[in-house]
Amino acid sequence: MSTVRLRALNPAAPSEIERVAQGMQATLIEVEGEAMGRALHSLDWLRQRVQWHLDHACAAVWLAVVDDEVLGHSLVRAEPAGPEETLDTGYWGLITTSYVWPAFRRRGIARQLLLHDEAWMRAQGLSHARTWTGANNGPLIALYERAGYAIVQRAAHTGSGSPMVCLARDLRLA
Repeated sequence: MSTVRLRALNPAAPSEIERVAQGMQATLIEVEGEAMGRALHSLDWLRQRVQWHLDHACAAVWLAVVDDEVLGHSLVRAEPAGPEETLDTGYWGLITTSYVWPAFRRRGIARQLLLHDEAWMRAQGLSHARTWTGANNGPLIALYERAGYAIVQRAAHTGSGSPMVCLARDLRLA
């Protein structure tokens, strides 16, 4: 396989928006199961979420590509601390979705995306990063733990009730 390149999603390319929305749905299906994964959010809603991340300076959509083929993606944004915050920071970076298509896994692409997400967060002046995933998503949890993240919070998913974990890391630490 040729070298994987990371780049921003092209907002003028509907096929890239569609590929990311499909990856977001595939993530939900992997974590929640087929029926619940499809029921939680329609593809139209997911396309709108991708577009939201493209339209706001506090957010970004990154693609892992070889030539013109999208192998994976990540969506990141800066979030203000909320009333139930357990991290003692102002704004923090949230990796809302990270996905690598199954045929391209086990090649370090997810790690490349994670490192790229963290670099973007640091450039935004954010000191902490975090993500939420299903408590049953062992591969993603292991990836984040290897990168220095720890589970800092547990909660039920607001839509499905499934157990979720929040993994966080202080970006100021090496």
